[in-house]
Amino acid sequence: MTGGLIMILAGCAVSGNGGTVSLASPDFFGFGDNLARQLVVNRGPGAPRGERLILTTFVSLDDLYQSSGLGRALTEGLSASLFKQGFRIAEIRKAQGLYVKNDTGELMLTRDASLVAHDEEAQAIIVGTYSVTPRTVILNVKMVGADSSEVLSVAGLEIERSANVDFLLAANDGGGSGAMSVYER
Repeated sequence: MTGGLIMILAGCAVSGNGGTVSLASPDFFGFGDNLARQLVVNRGPGAPRGERLILTTFVSLDDLYQSSGLGRALTEGLSASLFKQGFRIAEIRKAQGLYVKNDTGELMLTRDASLVAHDEEAQAIIVGTYSVTPRTVILNVKMVGADSSEVLSVAGLEIERSANVDFLLAANDGGGSGAMSVYER
């Protein structure tokens, strides 16, 4: 019993520098840290930090109305990492006029992004896609200006598939297909 409790508590460890430590493989927090660093570096040295950001759920590049447990986990990890990089994160899941589907998470279409960003006083929107290959998952992330729709920065990462990644790819939490309904589009 004590050994099990220690393992559970160890999974929630925090490093000495305020970063989250993952004892699991793959390390989703590490993926978020890597992508956040790329977004900052690719933005350039003079680019401001502390901007207010909105993050949308990672979606399948093959179907932009489709997400998965993997998409939601990646979004959460990236959100934490961007916060640690000094950005302010707007929590939009409770924003007025935004519908969150239980099995896919929030999804923001480009035409709706500027409206939500304006309401949330966000300067940029983070959008991400994933593509599944037989052995890997390819991640692409863009930081898009909320007012201009201009791409401000990009990041990319290819991760190996594992039992955990495959489980999250199949996870829709509500037993649904993961597809967005007409009402959510």
